[in-house]
Amino acid sequence: MAYITNDDKMLQAVLLNEKLMKFGNYTPAEIGTIYQALDSDNYVINTVAQIIKRTGEGASEKELWKEINEYLKRNV
Repeated sequence: MAYITNDDKMLQAVLLNEKLMKFGNYTPAEIGTIYQALDSDNYVINTVAQIIKRTGEGASEKELWKEINEYLKRNV
């Protein structure tokens, strides 16, 4: 049995929201682990993974907003 981290659990809890899945146009099979999500081409999956990871690392709201904003500008 694979070990599921708290970040993986948080990622699944957020991304399994039906409205978010519809908005992001992804399926549960595409979620995977936090590290797989960080490599995802789906900007919703990747953004949620970045927020979870960086929050766990202690990033400030200002740092997080700047990083996510830059990521979305480059990819959306």
